[in-house]
Amino acid sequence: MPDKTSHLATVRVLLEACPPAEDDREKAYAVLKQGFTCYNSFHAVSIPDLQDTGEFQRERQRVTNDEFAAYLGGLTEKPLSLYKVCSSCTEAEFNAWLDQAEALGCRDIFLVGPDSSDRSIPKDRMSVPEAAGVARERGFRCGGIIIPTRRRQFAPRPASLDETERLLTKVREHGLQFFTTQILYEGEWMSCLLLDLVRQMEPEELPQIFLTFSPFVCVEDLTFSRKTLGVYVPKDVGRQLRGSRSMREESISHSLLLWERISAFAGEIGYPKDRLGVNVEYLDSRNPRNVDAAFELAEEFGRVLRKK
Repeated sequence: MPDKTSHLATVRVLLEACPPAEDDREKAYAVLKQGFTCYNSFHAVSIPDLQDTGEFQRERQRVTNDEFAAYLGGLTEKPLSLYKVCSSCTEAEFNAWLDQAEALGCRDIFLVGPDSSDRSIPKDRMSVPEAAGVARERGFRCGGIIIPTRRRQFAPRPASLDETERLLTKVREHGLQFFTTQILYEGEWMSCLLLDLVRQMEPEELPQIFLTFSPFVCVEDLTFSRKTLGVYVPKDVGRQLRGSRSMREESISHSLLLWERISAFAGEIGYPKDRLGVNVEYLDSRNPRNVDAAFELAEEFGRVLRKK
């Protein structure tokens, strides 16, 4: 039975809204206000904890995700879930953040480790298992992130770690119950991971997974996602996007088609329909076209999944 204290146990479509840099706050807030006014078919909002120094190798003062969540709470009645890079905080800092999340009515949190599996965590900082233990004792439901391209079997992109093994550990040993994925522009890696899970887990163990999509509106989006975020965009898909009359429309169409392919495969192998959903994010909070495209895609997914 779904946990009645959790919204992620029942929703299918998330919109991931990124906290802006302090310098861009007013512009980003105006863009978001417009988006929430025009679109409402998605089911919930998730808010990442961006660490610019680690993720983008740059120094930037950014609105914290709990402060940003408080602002979004005034724009929408959609339930909120928050991410936390637990490897950046001590246990006392993490508990203080949990207090803030609780005050916002958020009981579902995504826990994230360091941006690289090779990076060591300072002794006074928290690992994902430690943070999950603390949060679960306080009644929070915990989730994480999946990177499907971590897979040893595929020679073109060899992985030092296999994501299936990591995911099994996170579910069985750390108690994580739901996940979002890295941005997807190709479905084979994710389909293989789903098949691994169905083969190795009991039906009641299978976690809830939100496939992440992000629409590109210009070549800069494509370049940034590939080179900075490490998103795998096949060469033929990249050429298709670059050669289209509207990259925004082509990107949205590709995302919807990719969802249909992956979800159809998931149904064929027996992955529970109610445990597969969508997470839509945008790449640039300052760019009205980029944010609006993400809202539009989330709206389309809301309509598609409402019909099923």
